[in-house]
Amino acid sequence: MALAFDKVLLFGDSITQYAYNQDIGFCFGPAMQNIYCRKFDVIQRGFGGYNSDHAALMVDIIIEQETTPTSKIKLMVVFFGTNDSVVPEAPQHVPIPRYKDNLRKIVSSAEQAGARIVIVGPGPFNYHQWIIGREDRALERTTIRAREYCDAAIELAKELNVAVVPMWYLIMADLGWKEGDPIYGLAELAAENPLSSYLNDGLHYFDKAYTVEFNNVIKAIKAFYPELDPAIVNEKLPSWEKITSPDVLRAALE
Repeated sequence: MALAFDKVLLFGDSITQYAYNQDIGFCFGPAMQNIYCRKFDVIQRGFGGYNSDHAALMVDIIIEQETTPTSKIKLMVVFFGTNDSVVPEAPQHVPIPRYKDNLRKIVSSAEQAGARIVIVGPGPFNYHQWIIGREDRALERTTIRAREYCDAAIELAKELNVAVVPMWYLIMADLGWKEGDPIYGLAELAAENPLSSYLNDGLHYFDKAYTVEFNNVIKAIKAFYPELDPAIVNEKLPSWEKITSPDVLRAALE
């Protein structure tokens, strides 16, 4: 059907849920909608506080709900691990082996439905921002643990030959950090550091971080799934100047 749009599904935790908050400026969700306008519907399924255990339980139902006889999920951007990476004593924690198993389940379900996958690995964490008003939760997270889960996402993506966007390394590179430099965001280092302009509370994203995510998701799509490159996917229906009579549009709608 001419107006049956296939879909791009954004599936993740609060960073995906908040990816439409334009109060902060540039956001990942609207940017994806804009670049696929008239090509695919972009569906947001972000759930604040959820981890990969929750995601693995939900994925089949979400895929079923977004699949119809005329509309399929073409691409899933899967972003979990930020909550999994809390310390084992915290309720959101998921050990790395199970985190990777959960991602395997999500990838398998998506691929069975014919969807391509981009896995997004967790970004860095800034202790000094996070503890403001959260002193009782100060030791739940560290940027070192976040990097370990980002590494796990990279390993899993390589194993399954799917695209990966390693946000820990990409944000750190964007702010000028290099391997061997002091790691911004650690409790023992200065509170003033460049991460503060990427993270609004030490964890969630400002526009600069969403820009890094968007640019690298599109880069990954072009490299791994060129048929889904927004520049290649055709728009629905002819451009207005080609509609020289109502019959032209009627024919296109058939």
